[in-house]
Amino acid sequence: MTKLIQSIHRATAICQYIAGHPETSLKTLQNVFQLPKTTLFGILATLTADELLYKNPQTAAYSLGRAALALATPLPTDQLLLLLRPELTYLATDLNLAVHVAVRRGNGAHYLAKIEAPHPQHVSAAPGADDPLATTAAGKLLLSAAPTDFQHDYLATVPTAAAQRFRAELPEITARNVAYDHGEQADHIGCVAVGLRDHRDKLLASLSVVAPGDATTLAAGETALLKLVSQLKERL
Repeated sequence: MTKLIQSIHRATAICQYIAGHPETSLKTLQNVFQLPKTTLFGILATLTADELLYKNPQTAAYSLGRAALALATPLPTDQLLLLLRPELTYLATDLNLAVHVAVRRGNGAHYLAKIEAPHPQHVSAAPGADDPLATTAAGKLLLSAAPTDFQHDYLATVPTAAAQRFRAELPEITARNVAYDHGEQADHIGCVAVGLRDHRDKLLASLSVVAPGDATTLAAGETALLKLVSQLKERL
């Protein structure tokens, strides 16, 4: 019988565990695997250097790295949220705006999570809520990535003005990966959404921020969101 190489077996076990537990702390790994500190540090450092693991510079926690994710199917939404939360929390704090994560569910934009800003606003969507696709920034972004047949059938069910506006905006949304809502869903409330994509360029979710009638704030939000999704794409 071929002798197994213990260090590789340990590294595999660590990767398998982290695959199911994004943003795992070093303390947790020590508790789970009961390895000597120097041994665990060496394995983690090697896996990180080879991009099989990613060490979050903000939290020092570990998730699967780019090389491992290139072999994997897209992360389930609960694991995706765990992976994103540190970066989204930092962004919400920096912008002082709540950041929303949404996916398309049927004919609506379904909000999976809201990462609140230090000073909460009352204009943002709650987790679990659904918004129309054609008249919200998150919805437009998600609709832009939907199959053409779905777009055609869905737009036939919405008011003509909303359908025409979306069709006019679609080329720019597709080209820039950015969608806006300038008071279409609620008077004097603006929103900007950006698509979160993985290394295969598959749309995973929309990330959006809301600002009451403030174009300058929305522009800053767009810039920050585009920068973030560009960085995250390398990890997803």
